[in-house]
Amino acid sequence: MTTSEALTYEKIYFSLWETAQRYGRFAQFRVIGKSHDDRLIPMLEIGSGHTVIFCVAGVTGRDRQMPDFLQQMAVEYCQAYECGWLLEEFYDIRELLDKVRICFIPLLNPDGYEVCGRGYTVIHNPIYRQMLRMQDIPYEEFGTNARGMDLRRNFPTNYYMRRRIHQEPASENETKALIRIFQEYKSRGLLSFCQSEKKIVYYRQSQGFAFNQRSYRLARHLQKRSSYRLEKTQAPEPSQGRQRTRSTGTPEQFYAETIKQPSLMIETPSAVCDVSEQEQRSKKDYQEIHLLPLEYIYSLDN
Repeated sequence: MTTSEALTYEKIYFSLWETAQRYGRFAQFRVIGKSHDDRLIPMLEIGSGHTVIFCVAGVTGRDRQMPDFLQQMAVEYCQAYECGWLLEEFYDIRELLDKVRICFIPLLNPDGYEVCGRGYTVIHNPIYRQMLRMQDIPYEEFGTNARGMDLRRNFPTNYYMRRRIHQEPASENETKALIRIFQEYKSRGLLSFCQSEKKIVYYRQSQGFAFNQRSYRLARHLQKRSSYRLEKTQAPEPSQGRQRTRSTGTPEQFYAETIKQPSLMIETPSAVCDVSEQEQRSKKDYQEIHLLPLEYIYSLDN
């Protein structure tokens, strides 16, 4: 059940682990890496297909409800798979996940998530803790990792731009962990979940007409399923040199450029202040997006 109170990192981690133990016939738990403050980054793999799609959230600390949503999706899918249920009397989850597995990574940035929810005292490393405090940023607005690096600007895309001294592409443990997983699996798409606005963003490539049309078609299927607004992010043309763009250094653009498969970002509305209103809206937001990974798999060959 969705609530207005975000889960702790430990609850998300152990929920994924317990889900894999309960549904071990078709679910597998993995640790894909460690954060800079030595928190394990969990992944739950569901299904038995030969290829996978990735569902990733928690890239910034401020994305409070998306890790919870992905954890809920994983449990819901496992329950439906075991029982042979049709979700919303349409999605045959066994048939879909026996064709394409789903790798859920609900919390890529556990350090930032914990700081944003509980304060700077959760950082174990005293050097990192003091460094973050010196930035004089309220912990509720904290979005980077324990080293103060923005993971959404740390991936080595074609037009990556360094924003800070000594910040090289893929310098962070969390970034390296996600890149390794992208490269290890044969995959057919990335769904990246975050909080911002109600829209679905698909990533286009310059001089890639067939790729762009396929990405647009899949994004349209998800838009119709969710009624979210559709938006595209265009890769810079070579003539633009290293001009900074919105997509520079993001995991979505890295995946599209390197893996050459569709990369979509699904944005849900940010939290509201009123607790009772937030609880109701969280339930509504979850219902709008909880079947999007299944819709994506269904639409791959349709």
